[in-house]
Amino acid sequence: MRGIVIRLIDMVLSAPAVFEWQQRLCNDYSAVREEFKTHLDSSGKDILDIGCSTGACAGKVVSMDKNRYVGIDTRADYIKTASERYPRGAFLHMDARRLDFMDNRFDVVILSGTLHHMDDGLTRECLKEARRVLKNDGAVLVAEPVFTKGSFLSNLLLGLDRGRFIRSLEGYRGLFNGFSIIRENFFRFSLHRFCSFVLVKASISSPPQPVAGALRRLAANKIEKGNAGCVVSSQGARGL
Repeated sequence: MRGIVIRLIDMVLSAPAVFEWQQRLCNDYSAVREEFKTHLDSSGKDILDIGCSTGACAGKVVSMDKNRYVGIDTRADYIKTASERYPRGAFLHMDARRLDFMDNRFDVVILSGTLHHMDDGLTRECLKEARRVLKNDGAVLVAEPVFTKGSFLSNLLLGLDRGRFIRSLEGYRGLFNGFSIIRENFFRFSLHRFCSFVLVKASISSPPQPVAGALRRLAANKIEKGNAGCVVSSQGARGL
């Protein structure tokens, strides 16, 4: 029965207009903007959104008037809808495993609600390309759902989600080869709990010196605020 329900959901949401309506109705994208406001409340930045779908999220979290926004997706019909809805952005039909951009092109790369639609191998391929096109001082912003003990309705809906690869916090962390995690958090996204990561370029073995400095500043801020929900060390942020 569960398999039949999931197939029916897939069939209904495959129509771009229906999918966008569902996204607008069910998802509070202002939570994503608030979560990453340090990076998204900006102007003059080159921003890449991987898995932009119909642009419903980007339309809420990115100022396309003030920044140079590019959204990509493998669904040509989603790209067509996004281009019509948000003409100030650039929307391209593109595979994130083979990004048609030069190295060090973007200040910010967004992956919001994208990774749980991809298995580990595909995710690592996409993140490798994201790292290539990211500027040396840029940041990758990741927001993904997690199952939460005791949250019956959220877990039920996530179990019916079209994304088949909802991971634990540790599962997402294990995908970030070549990056340092300078910030990690949980936040509420409509009915669900999402985890968030801010990633910067690093060698696989250790973060570069500027990252270590940023981590020390973050640690100091956490201590000042008395926030016991997140531990930040020279190896990155780790939730408790």
